[in-house]
Amino acid sequence: MTTPPLWRDFKQNNRMEAYKCKNCGYVSYPEKRKVCPKCKKAPSEFETVTLGPRGKILTYVVAHTLPAEFESPIPLAIVEMEGGGRIYAMVSNCKPEELKIGMEVELDYREILEEDGYHVQSFKVKPVK
Repeated sequence: MTTPPLWRDFKQNNRMEAYKCKNCGYVSYPEKRKVCPKCKKAPSEFETVTLGPRGKILTYVVAHTLPAEFESPIPLAIVEMEGGGRIYAMVSNCKPEELKIGMEVELDYREILEEDGYHVQSFKVKPVK
């Protein structure tokens, strides 16, 4: 990750801001679109919403071959958040063999990596205890 995307995606990555279609209620994350993917209204009007702090795992994968900055294996999941919107996130505080589809998880704000002297922070998810 380079510095420009870090700042360009700040609101989505650090505030979990998503966009809700005023026509059909579809929640788009991370980007705001000109055409709603669900109702196909163009141009679509979106309102900014904050994704809920909890969600459920829809699917996951365990990555074993990663760049040097990361320890492997790392579980990665697609999570359906409360109120809509899906995120792709690392799963923390959980062994890969403990992951299950439908598992309840919550957002966990952490440092993801350090690059060029910047501490890159964003959300991971962890199982609800």
